[in-house]
Amino acid sequence: MARLSKAEALALEPELHCEGALISPQSGILDSHGYMLALEGEIGAGGGAVVTSTPFEGATPLEAGGFSVRAGGEAPTALTCRYLVTAPGLSAQAVAATIEGFPAAKIPKGHYGKGMYFRLVGKAPFAHLIYPPPIHGALGTHYRRDLGGQAVFGPNLTYVEELDYSVDPAMRGEFAAYIRKFWPKVPEEALSPDYAGIRPKLHGPDEPQPDFRLDGADMHGLEGLVALFGIESPGLTSSLAIGEEVAGRLGL
Repeated sequence: MARLSKAEALALEPELHCEGALISPQSGILDSHGYMLALEGEIGAGGGAVVTSTPFEGATPLEAGGFSVRAGGEAPTALTCRYLVTAPGLSAQAVAATIEGFPAAKIPKGHYGKGMYFRLVGKAPFAHLIYPPPIHGALGTHYRRDLGGQAVFGPNLTYVEELDYSVDPAMRGEFAAYIRKFWPKVPEEALSPDYAGIRPKLHGPDEPQPDFRLDGADMHGLEGLVALFGIESPGLTSSLAIGEEVAGRLGL
């Protein structure tokens, strides 16, 4: 990463409004679907299996070590495992509560942080990712080009109580006002509602933002279990590092 003067930043991105910038030459965008398919392929090649549409119903520690896991769905079943790692994102707290012996006091309170995105209809204004200074509790509305080259802005941050993934078109003016801080020429009428996501946050409004939690036996007392909480952005792009850390805590 290197610091750029205003002139250097504008030489790279003439449409950008800034007084200076930091550039990260190794940053870019990720094909998340391709990434997940690649991981699934590696799991299969290693003798494992990815099973979908099979709800986790709970787990019980075994006297000899490991866990008995109850799985639901069309064909409810039980299986045993030596190690158990839970990483269900928005359901992390609910899943932990179904594991026998997991202390309720050790389950952190969760919050839903909704973020909406707007897509620009027209030519993308920047070649690089553009991240203005972060807002409290999140990175704030930034700019990227998707794999098809279209410009996308987002996410904002709103705390919600329900899992609602709708995008309110009335937010366009608020988005445009924020985007003008780094792209004054944004045509508000060209912003189109795109999609929304909800992040599993461990802090509420105006609370300090904690790091991800990877809770092992030292936290909850259950050997062989690592429970992940608050794995929001950038959980996907740091997932390999998270996996290495989890494996290390299990002694693998």
